[in-house]
Amino acid sequence: MPTRDGYPEGVPSWTDLVTPDVEGAKSFYADLFGWEYTEGDSDSMPYTMAQRNGLPAAGIGEVPDGSAMPTVWSTYFAVDDVDATVAKITDAGGSIMMGPMEVEEAGRMAFATDPTGAIFGIWQAGNHFGAAIVNEHGALNWNELLSGDLDTALPFYAAVFGHTFETSPGLIGPYTAVSAGDRVVAGAMHKGIVEIPDSWSVYFAVDDATKAQETTTSRGGSIVYGPMDIPNVGIITGLVDPFGAHFTVIQLAQPVD
Repeated sequence: MPTRDGYPEGVPSWTDLVTPDVEGAKSFYADLFGWEYTEGDSDSMPYTMAQRNGLPAAGIGEVPDGSAMPTVWSTYFAVDDVDATVAKITDAGGSIMMGPMEVEEAGRMAFATDPTGAIFGIWQAGNHFGAAIVNEHGALNWNELLSGDLDTALPFYAAVFGHTFETSPGLIGPYTAVSAGDRVVAGAMHKGIVEIPDSWSVYFAVDDATKAQETTTSRGGSIVYGPMDIPNVGIITGLVDPFGAHFTVIQLAQPVD
């Protein structure tokens, strides 16, 4: 069971969903991923923690009243200091959507957009460091920037997180590996579907991509693309949940620690 006990700066560490129907989303993802749930204690910002094997896997929260926040799965990057990172974001041409703010004893966060409009979160860990289970059924596996302007986006992430990049031929076009230090932590590619906004796509591992696809459509979700078999990587399918949130599932070609 691949687990984590913390994340270095610049590494995707957490994902959560904001949705107009928390109870409906909980039911959908329980069927899809086998998630179980615990509820947060805060009355001001209710938050559901999804678990696999008793470990935090992802979060679910409700779209705040009057908020322009879309129904979306968000990628959070681990940072050592939220306030210092906010300054880097604005200096590099990004914008702050929300925060910085304390999330009780869990940590400190902010939401931002890069210069192309892709939304992401930053997370300074307190009692909660991020996903404790990864790379198995129902757990976070990968984060990928889909961009219409990588020439603008990539230098921004280099300035904010110190990311470095290596681009190589991919199955459907050039693919950029994003590294924090000496570790590849995410990917980036030119988006091939105009309807998808510039965004950070979240991948969840599944045991059976075909079954995940069938579960999604039977529960009122839809298929954006796939299944696509990527040699030595796995079978991926782009999906939309019944409430409009895009995400990707991957049936891994081989186990990943």
